[in-house]
Amino acid sequence: MMTTGLIARKRTLTADFSLSIINVVFLLLFFFILTGSVIQSSEMNITPPFTDKLPLERLPRPLITISDQNTLSLDGSEISLQALLTTISQSITAKDNKIPRLNILADGKLSAKTFLSTVDTLRLTGLPINIVTVRRLKKEPSG
Repeated sequence: MMTTGLIARKRTLTADFSLSIINVVFLLLFFFILTGSVIQSSEMNITPPFTDKLPLERLPRPLITISDQNTLSLDGSEISLQALLTTISQSITAKDNKIPRLNILADGKLSAKTFLSTVDTLRLTGLPINIVTVRRLKKEPSG
């Protein structure tokens, strides 16, 4: 009897973890889908702030206001967007820059699209922009 010199290899079984990894990935995916789409109902019941007794002289200056009709005013004087940009650019180039930042107060009825468009245009000036909000004080019960 002749042997060929080939030795039979032993087959070793290795564990296949790919199914476990896929299960974990799907569980994480479901977790993030479920938790990411949950909206807190308390977050939807917020009333935007407004005040009835805020002294207007305490608002930051210069103050750019935008009415619900998209009318601009600078410190109480009506101004067009182009004239406002010219005033800002002249102030920037002057030695005594009187406008260090732009403070914007918009009417609550102004559409977001109009507001964001105006802010984007004013952003071209390169000055920092503050969006001014006012807070409504709760009326105290009269005793």
